[in-house]
Amino acid sequence: MPTSIIIIVFGLFIFLGHYLNGIFERKSIPDVLGLMFIGMMLGPVLHWVDPTSFGQFGSLFSNFVLIFILFESGTDLKISEVKESFKTSAGITTLGFLVTWLTIAVLCKVIFWLPTLSCLFIGSALGGTSSAVVVGLVKKIAVRPKTATTLIMESAETDIFTLGIPLSILGLMMTGNMQPNVVISQFISSLIIALVIGIGGAFLWSLILNKFPTLKATKFSTPAFLFILYGVAEYLNWSGPLTALSFGIAIGNLQYFEPKLIERIVPNQNIVLPEDEKRFFSEIVFLLRTFFFIFIGVSIQIDRLDWLLWGATITLALYVMRILAVRIIIQRDTPLLDKTVMSIMIPKGLGAAVISTLPLREGHPDGAIIQSIGFSIIVFSTIYCVLLFFLTKTGICLPFYGLIFGKDKVEAPETAPPTA
Repeated sequence: MPTSIIIIVFGLFIFLGHYLNGIFERKSIPDVLGLMFIGMMLGPVLHWVDPTSFGQFGSLFSNFVLIFILFESGTDLKISEVKESFKTSAGITTLGFLVTWLTIAVLCKVIFWLPTLSCLFIGSALGGTSSAVVVGLVKKIAVRPKTATTLIMESAETDIFTLGIPLSILGLMMTGNMQPNVVISQFISSLIIALVIGIGGAFLWSLILNKFPTLKATKFSTPAFLFILYGVAEYLNWSGPLTALSFGIAIGNLQYFEPKLIERIVPNQNIVLPEDEKRFFSEIVFLLRTFFFIFIGVSIQIDRLDWLLWGATITLALYVMRILAVRIIIQRDTPLLDKTVMSIMIPKGLGAAVISTLPLREGHPDGAIIQSIGFSIIVFSTIYCVLLFFLTKTGICLPFYGLIFGKDKVEAPETAPPTA
C-alpha cells in the first residue's frame, strides 16, 4: 500500500475515533466495539492487513501504549479517593477480582490445559473492569450515587491488582519457577524495586524541574523522563511496566510518599501535572488507544473459532460468578436496579488488552493463545455489558435478576397519629 494512502488512512482513523467516542457519549455504545470491528474487517475478514507484517513496529507500538496507559492510570489513581470509598468499594473490588481471576484460571486450565502460571496470568490480567466503559455507562442510568461511586472506584482500584499481579507473574512465567517461597520473594522484590525506581524517579524529576524551570513549559519532558526510567528498568531486567505505573502513582500522590525532610528540599507541588499537561497525556492515550483497539481487531484469530467461542463461554461464566459476588457483598436493602447494574458492569478494557499482549511480545510459548483468549474476553465482555445494560435500562431483564436478588422492599407508609 502506498505511503500516501497509509497516511490518509491514519488521519481517517483519528477522526473515526472521535466520532465513535461521540456515539458512546450519546448512545452508550462503547467505541472500543467499533474500533475492534474495523480491525477485524481489515485483518482476519478481508485480509488487507496481516498482524505479522508489523514486525518490530508492533512490539514498539505495544510498548508505547503500555508506558502511557500505565502512567496515566497511575496519575488517575488517587489514594485519597481510594481511602474515602474504601469501606464501600473494597469488598466488591477484592471479591470481584478474586472471583474473576480464579474463574478464568480454572477454566483455562480445564479447557486448554495451559500451565498454571499462564492460567494465573491471564486470569489476573482480566480481573478488573474498564474505567472508560463503566464511567460512561453508570452516568446514563438512575442508580444511587453511592452505587455509581462504588463501581467507578472499583474500576480504578482493580488497577492495583490487574497491573501489579500479572506483571509479577510474567517474570515467573519466563523462568518457569513455581516454588512458593521463590514466587513470594520475587513478587515482593519486583514490587519494591519498581516502587523505589518509580517514586525515586518522581523525586529526581522534581529536583530536575527545580534546577531547570524551562522544562516545565515543555509537554514532552515528562514522557521523555518516563521513557528513560522504563528503559533503564527493562535493560536491568527489572519490571519496566511496574516502574511506569509506580512513577505515575507517585506523580499523582506524592504527598503520601514524601518525608517532611525531603519536602523542604524538593517541594512536591512542582511535579504535580498541570491541567494542560494532563489533557495532553489524555490526548496521547486517546490516540494510542484508537489505533491499539484496531490493532486488537486485526490480531484476533478468527481462523481459530474454538479460541474465540471458548472466550465467549468463559465470559458468560464471569457474568454468572459476578452475580454471586454481588449477592454476597452488597447489602440486601440495596435497590434491585443497583444490584443488577453492579452485576453487569464488568467490561474489560485497554489495560487488560495491553497486558494480554506481553507474553507473546516476550516470546513465551503460550503467548499466542493468551493474547487470543484475552482479546476474545475483552470483546465479548463489552458486548454482553452493552446488551445487558440496554435490557436493564428498559427494565426487560429486571424480573430475572429479581428472582436472584429478590424484589425491592417497599417501605410501609407512615400512619398518621390517631386524632382525639
